This record gives sequence, C-alpha cells and structure tokens, in this order.
Amino acid sequence: MVMNDLIERAETIFSELGYEVFDQEQTEDIYQASFGKDKNFDGSFFIENESNFIELAYTYSFDNDEESFLREHLESMLEICYEYGSYFNIMKGDDEIHFSVFAKIYFSGFNLESLSDTLEDFNACNRELALMFELEGDNHYSESEDDG
Repeated sequence: MVMNDLIERAETIFSELGYEVFDQEQTEDIYQASFGKDKNFDGSFFIENESNFIELAYTYSFDNDEESFLREHLESMLEICYEYGSYFNIMKGDDEIHFSVFAKIYFSGFNLESLSDTLEDFNACNRELALMFELEGDNHYSESEDDG
C-alpha cells in the first residue's frame, strides 16, 4: 500500500472514532501526527515508509533527579504496559528522562475495530501509568496548536 493511502486511511479511521488529528508532519520517509478527543492530547501516531504497521506513542518526561523513582517503579511500569499489550522505552538525555509507551497495529489488520480496541487499551495503559506517576490533567492542547 502507498504511504499516502495509509495516511488517509488512518486519519479517516481516527476521525470515525471521534478523534481529532492535528500537528501533522510528513517527510518522504515518515508521517507523524497527534490525536485526541475533547481537546485532550491522547498521543501520537507514526507511519513509516516501507513499514508494515502504524505505531501509537505517548511520552512522559521526567527530570533526571527522578531517576530513582523510575527505577523503583520499573517493574510496575512493565507490568502495566504488558497488561495492555503495549511496550516502552526509556531514553536519558542531558536534562530529562523520556519514558515512551508504544502500541502497534499491522496494516493487514488495520481497521475501525482494531484501532478502536488498540486505542482503548493504549489509553487505559496511559491512564494507569499517569495515576502511578501522579500526573495532573495537563494533557490539553490549545486552538493555536490545532492548525493541522
């Protein structure tokens, strides 16, 4: 399938599920966009040229001085992600630690039902992680950011 066809298919299915797609960026090799409902940011999705799947992602950022908290809760984070069929990676930068949660759907099975089911699990996973991280409801985007 051609990348532009996959992008159109993804945007259509997100829309049919009531999600708004915004902050779209596309190069020759990758398309990425954010998605959310009711002005909430629920994550991003990626479609890579020559790839067989769409990937959902949500990234949490922590100050480097919170590394001990992350190490202490690493097993719980892994269990939560595993329970919901997600996986994660952790990247440590100069000033921050980024904890990213991912889910993927292969294009051969990518349809309204598969995205709905995957989003339900992906969002539940992130809600449970946010509770563990004790995050406030700061995942809103503004109209000015919604120029996609």
